[in-house]
Amino acid sequence: MKVAFDEHVPTAIAKAFIAFVKERAVQRISKGLIWETAADYAPKQSDNDYRRRSDVPWLDRFAAAQGHAVISGDVKMRRRPHEKLALYQHGFVVIFFEHQWSEWNFFKKSALMLWWREEIATKIKTADKGTFWIVPCSWPAKDGQLRNASLGLAKLLKDAPARTAGKRTVRNRPPKKPKRGDDTRQAAFLDSLNGAAQ
Repeated sequence: MKVAFDEHVPTAIAKAFIAFVKERAVQRISKGLIWETAADYAPKQSDNDYRRRSDVPWLDRFAAAQGHAVISGDVKMRRRPHEKLALYQHGFVVIFFEHQWSEWNFFKKSALMLWWREEIATKIKTADKGTFWIVPCSWPAKDGQLRNASLGLAKLLKDAPARTAGKRTVRNRPPKKPKRGDDTRQAAFLDSLNGAAQ
């Protein structure tokens, strides 16, 4: 099973995590998992499938290479419908982190990854395809569990922005308030029409 760290997990953390897999204590947990990075699959600007600031091309390539799971350090990815849809459609097991993770320094992020390594590896092996999981930003004494943040296809499509004929629709916009003085101008205009009609 191939697992890729996306570009929002610092490269040094991904490399350290991959290096730990060679240790006997970690081999037992990671048996059967091949750890890689998004950089191994990211298209270059000269490639036909390159899209600026989009994770979809590398996710497509990773899926074509029999990728199984993605560990994402992009805490905003869950709010991007097209990227969530790509993750779901490819059937990836996806591991995210809570929002505060993005504000942490290198050492705290590394410590959290190592603390949760066993639960992350277990979830990657046992979770259903197309499920999303969140690593809590905490160090529980024991029995810590990843939080299920999975969305079905209907929910993913519902989250996508509504569009009509190529234009965004505006939802729940309150009615415009009249500008100051509009009442007076409207009354004067109506009086002039009434005077003209008589």
